[in-house]
Amino acid sequence: MSVAPRLLSSLRASLRSAQPLRGPHISAARSAPVAGSVRSAGSRRFASSFGSSPLPSTASSSGTGGSRFRSQLAKPTTIVLIFVPILCGFLGVWQVKRLRWKVALIDEVERNLHKEPMVLPGNINLSALPDFSFRRILLQGRLLPLPILLGPQVKDGVPGYALIQPLVRPNGASTILLNRGFITTTRAAAIRAGKEGVPGPAQDEEVTVECMLMRPGEMGFWTPENKVEGNEWFWRDVVGMAEVAGGEEKGVQPVLVDAIDRGETPATYLMQRGIPVGRPAKVELRNQHLSYAYTWFSLSAATSAMLYFLLSRGRRAPRMDKRIRDL
Repeated sequence: MSVAPRLLSSLRASLRSAQPLRGPHISAARSAPVAGSVRSAGSRRFASSFGSSPLPSTASSSGTGGSRFRSQLAKPTTIVLIFVPILCGFLGVWQVKRLRWKVALIDEVERNLHKEPMVLPGNINLSALPDFSFRRILLQGRLLPLPILLGPQVKDGVPGYALIQPLVRPNGASTILLNRGFITTTRAAAIRAGKEGVPGPAQDEEVTVECMLMRPGEMGFWTPENKVEGNEWFWRDVVGMAEVAGGEEKGVQPVLVDAIDRGETPATYLMQRGIPVGRPAKVELRNQHLSYAYTWFSLSAATSAMLYFLLSRGRRAPRMDKRIRDL
């Protein structure tokens, strides 16, 4: 009877000593779902910050890049950069055409200046005049006291006007207009007001003048209209000047020539004495169209590069951070 209770008590003691061995396994098993729930909650919070998925798909990346490109095209800066290279390229091509025209004009001037002076026919063929531009000619005739003042102009830093008078050629030839040269503003104002007479030879005195046949003038965009009543001519309206000189009724043809000054007398001396100063025997034409064309083509290339950089940046898909890719 005493053996059974001792056996029962030892069995209970062994059971009590075995419970701590099972405790850690039970707690680890019970804690595993908790850790999993913490990890899944963190993943859900991370995913919610980027949308439905933490890593953007290829389709969403390409769609985002296309929308950015379209939005970039609609910006005013992009629109301006599209039209600026085209405009600059057009202006560059136009300057190249102007360069060819100016080179041909300079060659024509050089050829005509080296030719011997010619004598105009009695009745001038007006349609053939452009072919004889910048030719030196010899004129004989009488000057009419009818001054036409063209200006204002500047010569050697002195303001003034060009004095134009009709020249009656002998032997029944037509009357043409002679630009005698530069006079000061003071002289021109006195002539316009009638306080002084026209300088130079008397009306009945015949003169011989070496001149240059120039091209007719054209009214510029900013050039004001000529004031015929006030004798203020701002541009070479040869037809209008011929009408003032008498027109076709008095045998005046719309032909204007410039008197040549060989520079034998200083221009300042002639100005002080009121004598018109003629033009030089040479013609200097500025030719900067090559530099203008280079400037426009450079601007076209620079703005084209800017446009390419702007559009390529708009088409580029957004890059993912390396830390996001590693997740």
